[in-house]
Amino acid sequence: TISCLVFVPNGLVSMVIGTKGKQIVHLAQTTKTHIAVNQPVFKMCHRTILINGYPKQISLAISKIQNIMEERYAEIPDCEKESMPMNLNEIKTTVSLNLIRLTYCLKNKT
Repeated sequence: TISCLVFVPNGLVSMVIGTKGKQIVHLAQTTKTHIAVNQPVFKMCHRTILINGYPKQISLAISKIQNIMEERYAEIPDCEKESMPMNLNEIKTTVSLNLIRLTYCLKNKT
């Protein structure tokens, strides 16, 4: 087997991955390859997708990825926008206390 690194514009990576990873899992299964999408790199306009498999399988996987990108390219504004670092001060997290409340209610039967 061999490995191939494919560059995909940042804005199109989510289209290749699909909802909850279903698209990329299906792509790997149908082409019998192992596919890994790498994390974005600061100031880069593209992300890399590593494909492992036999040459014909990799060729098929690349063809399918290219088809996905061609179909969706016009829909995505700024699809080649560079990656920016996360500002930890702007990230907001929320925690649901419903499970804690439920546990308290069950223990205290209130």
